[in-house]
Amino acid sequence: MSDIVVRLRFWGDSYYLHKESADEIEKLRAALRLAVDAVEYWASYASPYFQEKHDLAGDLQKLRAALGEKE
Repeated sequence: MSDIVVRLRFWGDSYYLHKESADEIEKLRAALRLAVDAVEYWASYASPYFQEKHDLAGDLQKLRAALGEKE
């Protein structure tokens, strides 16, 4: 999978439009990383029963996958 930010930054004609798009994507990725950390932190207060019942591990895995991270 190629990284969209890299492609936007180096694509031809509309450099400034692509640069702005790439900057926005990077801001959104940073916000998603912060959200993943917050979910992980706050969910740690839930009992193991509720963490398992609501599939905390699966949700965190999906969020990290959206960022292109493995773990």
